[in-house]
Amino acid sequence: MPSLSGVCCPVTLFAAQLLLSEKVRTDDDPVTLQKEGEMRDRGTKIWKKGLGMKNEKRSECRPEGVMQTRAAVWCAAFLLTFCLMTLLPGTGAVYAQEKKGGQEIVIVSPPDGAFVTEGKLFLSGYVKGAKVQSVTVSGVKGKVAVTDNTFGTMITLKKGVNTLNFATGGVKKQIKIYYTAVKKGDKGVKAPKGFKRFYIHTQVGKLTCTKCHRKRRGKINFQRITPARYNCTTGKCHPGMGKEKNGSHVHGPVGAGICISCHNPHGSFEPQQMERTGQDLCIVCHEAKKEEFNQEVIHPPVEEGCIDCHDPHQSPKRFQLLGDGKKMSSLCFTCHEEDMFNKKHQHGPVGSGDCIACHYPHASANEFLLIAPTKDGQLCFECHENVKEQLSLPNTHPPVKKDCSTCHDPHSSDTRFQLVAPPKKLCAGCHQKLNPEVFAAINTAKFQHEPVAKGECTKCHAPHGSAVAPLLKGKGIKLCGTCHEDLAYEIANSKNLHGPVKTGSCGECHNIHGSDFSRLLVRKFPENFYTPYSKDKYDICFGCHEKDIATKKFTTKLTNFRDTDYNLHYFHVNRQKGRSCIACHNPHASSQAKHIRYEVPFGRWSYPIEFTPTKNGGGCVVGCHAPKQYNRVKEAFKHGNAGK
Repeated sequence: MPSLSGVCCPVTLFAAQLLLSEKVRTDDDPVTLQKEGEMRDRGTKIWKKGLGMKNEKRSECRPEGVMQTRAAVWCAAFLLTFCLMTLLPGTGAVYAQEKKGGQEIVIVSPPDGAFVTEGKLFLSGYVKGAKVQSVTVSGVKGKVAVTDNTFGTMITLKKGVNTLNFATGGVKKQIKIYYTAVKKGDKGVKAPKGFKRFYIHTQVGKLTCTKCHRKRRGKINFQRITPARYNCTTGKCHPGMGKEKNGSHVHGPVGAGICISCHNPHGSFEPQQMERTGQDLCIVCHEAKKEEFNQEVIHPPVEEGCIDCHDPHQSPKRFQLLGDGKKMSSLCFTCHEEDMFNKKHQHGPVGSGDCIACHYPHASANEFLLIAPTKDGQLCFECHENVKEQLSLPNTHPPVKKDCSTCHDPHSSDTRFQLVAPPKKLCAGCHQKLNPEVFAAINTAKFQHEPVAKGECTKCHAPHGSAVAPLLKGKGIKLCGTCHEDLAYEIANSKNLHGPVKTGSCGECHNIHGSDFSRLLVRKFPENFYTPYSKDKYDICFGCHEKDIATKKFTTKLTNFRDTDYNLHYFHVNRQKGRSCIACHNPHASSQAKHIRYEVPFGRWSYPIEFTPTKNGGGCVVGCHAPKQYNRVKEAFKHGNAGK
């Protein structure tokens, strides 16, 4: 006799298809008729198959060309279903074998369709509904006693498919288990078709339901699990696990011996009898992490499962971290290339192996799992507060606002301060495009500034921020004096400063990056003490001072250094063995009037100069000639009028 599942469902489907396809129409579309005919053919085949009939041509089951109305279809479907239900009275009893009067047999382990590799295992289950005393089991052994509607017993399986039938109080249950023996260490065992690998603890033993499940209102509550201790860490199986030795950090459940927090004592479809997999297992307890894991950037091991970084049982490191060294970075190096961290100059946290000083281990709202954005130096200022203060200064280096890693390698580098390249090359990377004229001077200069030639840009420039443009560490002699100490001392102890020195404008006279003129001067000036006069030789001085000051022998306007109208500048400078300006004047500073220097260098020794200004002139006591006086009103010495 056919079953209800083999007859009723195809009949109902066939009737429904007839109802949907057969409708009164006045204009038949050939394409639509063809599709609907195919649907009826499929319904006919299913119906016949359910009745055990051979497939026949559609024309033998239903005459072609007959137009049926909706009412006719409904009548046919109703009569056909009624007859079948009348002729097959036993079909409704199939479901009652699983459930009857609210009773149901529930098999906890092993589940139906399980593929196991252990021949001996603990069978467990319970009966829902009315209280029963025993459950009959065929396929492995006879009756099993029931306590509080729960039952359990050790069973031995045969190789291949094991069919287990359970019965109690008119309720029946059937499950199929596939068993095959596997040698220890064998991997890649494939489950037979229709079965799934079910992992059971190798040391199988009897279980007591009430040890993990408490009673509630007289019945065992299988919805809640009591954190029961087991002898996993005290027996012969895992004797060293959970013991705090050598500074070990033990996972809480392991230390408490509550292994069932993570492992299912009945078995699981997951390896190691895990209750769940990946994050889902850990988040059951570490619920606060769930929100953290929803951020923009997730550490790949977190997505794959926590045990890539954490030992679920114990570890010598805090948080049960993995790794084979004392530093946390030994864990990170299991995935990340170690070479990028081991260069000559290491970032402090890298050197100490403290990667989480900059990176979150799980998730972050910032790229690379950083603890703060890199923009405007936010990340670096978590530690480098001194640099943060420099950003409040009027002049800031643009890369600092953008990202510190433009210039610094955050991990390690072969260059001091973890610079991504040697200073000269690093600065040129941007400034060769931004300031081409500066680099043209550097590359072609006849006379080079030593710090520039060595690529020591930060001798003069602050790399982050400064109060002086362009990012200078100081203004004038405050900057230059850090190297030119004697000059700084001389200026600091002088009363009269040269104009550019007084305003801190060393660049008025000197090209600090490089020059074709000696002393890094911006314009021409004689290199020798004695030199024939030519106006172009003193181009730098005549950029500010009267350019004709030494061209006329007699004048009352070009200079005050004259005896009546006799031009003493002309006398000293404009001759074949002329003296340069610095023979008498200090270009930086002096306590004597007119920046007259204290002494005149001459070979390996020097002449002293003592200048005494008067109302209409002055006097000069110097080693190169006898003491002299000059007077702009009354002639002080005989100089003749030749050339007037």
